[in-house]
Amino acid sequence: MHRAILAESDMIDNYLSQVFKFVPAPSLVLLPDVPKFTIAEVNDAYLELVSMSRNDLIGKGFYEAFPNNPYNRVAPWNNLLEKLVADGLPNQSPVSKHILPGNGTRYLISTNTPVRNDSGELTHILRTVTDVTEVTLARQTHRPFTSEKFLSETLQVARIGSWEVDLINEMINWSDVVKEIHEVPADYEPGFLTAMEFYQPGEHRDAFMQAVQETIVSGKLFDLELIIITGQGREKWTRVTGKAEVVEGICSRIYGVIQDIQDRKLVEQKLVESYRQFESLIQTVDGIVWEADAETFQFSFISDRVWNILGYTPQQWLADPDFWQDHIHPDDRKQAISYCHQETRGLRNHTFDYRMWKADGSLVWIKDVVSVIRENGKAVTLRGLMVDVTEAKRLESLEHLEKIVLEMNSVKGTPLANVLDTYVRGVEAMFPHSRCSLLGIKNKKLYSLAAPSLPPEFVAAIENQEIGENAGSCGTAAFSRQQVIVSDIASDPRWKDYRHLALPYNLLACWSHPIILDGEVVATFAIYYDRIAIPGEDELKVIERVGSILKVIFENRQNSELLQSVNERYEYVNMATNDAIFDWDLIRDHIKWGDGFFRLFGNEAESVDYPLSRWAVRVHPADRETIADSLEVQLADPEQHKWSADYRFLKADGQYAYVEEIGYIRRNQSGKAVRMIGVLRDVTKARQEQHELKLLVSVITNTNDAVLIAESDPNDISGLKILYVNAAFTRVTGHLPEEVVGKSPALLKGFSPARNDFDRLQDAIYNLEPLKGATLRYVRDGEEFFINLALLPVTDARGVHTHWIAIGHDVTDRLRYISEIEERNHKLQEIAWMQSHVIRAPLARLMGLIDLIRNYQHSDIEKSELLDHVLTSAHDLDEIIRDISSKTERI
Repeated sequence: MHRAILAESDMIDNYLSQVFKFVPAPSLVLLPDVPKFTIAEVNDAYLELVSMSRNDLIGKGFYEAFPNNPYNRVAPWNNLLEKLVADGLPNQSPVSKHILPGNGTRYLISTNTPVRNDSGELTHILRTVTDVTEVTLARQTHRPFTSEKFLSETLQVARIGSWEVDLINEMINWSDVVKEIHEVPADYEPGFLTAMEFYQPGEHRDAFMQAVQETIVSGKLFDLELIIITGQGREKWTRVTGKAEVVEGICSRIYGVIQDIQDRKLVEQKLVESYRQFESLIQTVDGIVWEADAETFQFSFISDRVWNILGYTPQQWLADPDFWQDHIHPDDRKQAISYCHQETRGLRNHTFDYRMWKADGSLVWIKDVVSVIRENGKAVTLRGLMVDVTEAKRLESLEHLEKIVLEMNSVKGTPLANVLDTYVRGVEAMFPHSRCSLLGIKNKKLYSLAAPSLPPEFVAAIENQEIGENAGSCGTAAFSRQQVIVSDIASDPRWKDYRHLALPYNLLACWSHPIILDGEVVATFAIYYDRIAIPGEDELKVIERVGSILKVIFENRQNSELLQSVNERYEYVNMATNDAIFDWDLIRDHIKWGDGFFRLFGNEAESVDYPLSRWAVRVHPADRETIADSLEVQLADPEQHKWSADYRFLKADGQYAYVEEIGYIRRNQSGKAVRMIGVLRDVTKARQEQHELKLLVSVITNTNDAVLIAESDPNDISGLKILYVNAAFTRVTGHLPEEVVGKSPALLKGFSPARNDFDRLQDAIYNLEPLKGATLRYVRDGEEFFINLALLPVTDARGVHTHWIAIGHDVTDRLRYISEIEERNHKLQEIAWMQSHVIRAPLARLMGLIDLIRNYQHSDIEKSELLDHVLTSAHDLDEIIRDISSKTERI
């Protein structure tokens, strides 16, 4: 069957090869091996077109075989093959002029088509050439650029400068205005490459080349605003429009207009810039308006809002020439001053952020929007607006901090103490001069979770303190389950019994927020200050937000611990089995595989989604439709909660495994399947063993050798019981299966102990050793048979002996034949003895008598006697030869 399929496949391949060879369109097949594009096959029409042989092309790279192809040098058509490999889409070259040996000048269009295998992978590229010489030559009598039609169409597109690309004759024509726009001489003649090089490299040039390619293929009009680099080296904004002329499916030219829009673009940019500045000013009107010298940075004006934002008067600021620089935070000072100087020297308006010290010692984030006032090309004055963006920066920092700690908390194995310590330190950084702490609640007592900046002695002193109505800020917040704000520890009654612990460490204020999880207070978050402090609205919002994030952290940790316990059980199940456990989320269409899947089928675990379609692709094509239909039917039936199937599944090594799948379907309240959990089991080995077992049973059943299988008694190794005998056993021994199954082999009739040596047999059984080459005599119906016996012990997986297999081969005919051969050999030996001894005596006499007659003189009487003796010896020799001949015939 397999050979027939192969033969049919070869026949189809040969047929397709012959079809390709005689296709009238010149074609060749390329490999997608960028950048070589090896020529794998070429048909006769192509060879005739280029006047080359197969040996000239097969195995060579395309560009190597055709180095003089004009479109191998002109973008964007010189990379059409690379483009096909990149995007997987067919493409086409424009009409190109070729001078071909034996065919003269020809105008050709080349079409590149991707060829894919069953898996959708690109395997080859089919390049087909169309000869459009006749159509092209017919059009050459009407040069579009000089025709009234071209002038009319150009005037309809634009009123500035017109251009044309003649793809037939490989020429580009520019009007005088176009040359003026490009700032090139009036006699300048653009070429295919030089015309494109005017466009600014990168985005603008790529956009133009892409538009040209698309209009060649589709004839679509393009309209772009692009920057060119003129012949004088200046950047200039232009508007380029163009369209392809396609006749009978062939693009012969592209024409259009180009317009100088530099002035309009500059006006637009200035309007946009002014609008942005105006918008920024409107949005930041609640700030400090200021003016300063652009050279010395000495301020000449500060608005009264400086008092509201920083706590200083305008007079204080203006009295100190270095006031601004000295009140910038040391970590921001150098960068802020350097940046402002740099942008001012560059005559650029600018915006930058930095921190400044307030009069009360706290910090405020400033967004400074600066305008540079110029005179005679020189910066003379700076005018700006300082806006308080502390709350926005604080929220931005808080969001960044939250992202960090939540990511930390989500990483398996990260200690909770590390997460909390990172979070508390981050909050402290947002509130200068603050010290934060996080206390846990257990058995109505406080214990420290994180307090990186508090004195260790103070932390130790409040450890295991009981919560209560007046138990400091944290103890009271945990007891009352409400936020507690203590602005002055020294006078607040809730600190009466604990202020002696805090005041020695200059802890003068404490705000505490309870963390409640599942109705229970699990922790408190507190901020301490070294000054009497009442929180502002923004600070209260931050504290509440910190409390919410801490609640999320504790909830996630609690859930992750539960999930970890479940996952550990799941992982242990995965490790304990070789089956592939899976969990298919039908809503997300994602299958989560256990480790057994990757062990069984050889893939590496991946973090990407695994949709059902990815599984289906790996199901054997012959099984795919049946399995898909079966699964669809089960999922659609609300009454069905289990699905099972047997099919072949593709492994990583390219081999198919026989698998057995069982899945349990979970449905929502409406009966829709939302999840399926199950197992995929590799039964390839079992299938193979089953097949091999069938083959073995077939061999045992149909073999001409007698087979007997006996069960061994573990307590008595010689106590055997027959379990199975085949048909050959019955033919050899005459015993039917029902006569011997269940009985001991020793009870078989026909094996006479007197005529057989059972010692070797008994030794093998007692020693549990295999026995080969033992020949037993067996008598059936008075006729003696000879059986060559092989005895094999069988053990289970533990090595315990369980069975014996006896195979008997009837060697009666072979032994009889051997006996006959031996008898013949004996007779031949007798004949050989007669030839070498009995014949020798009369033969010697004959030789002696002949010698006497020949060499001596004799009388007639003597001669007569000698001849009588010769005759007598001859009769003796004839008698011996007759005897030998008779014995030989009997052999």
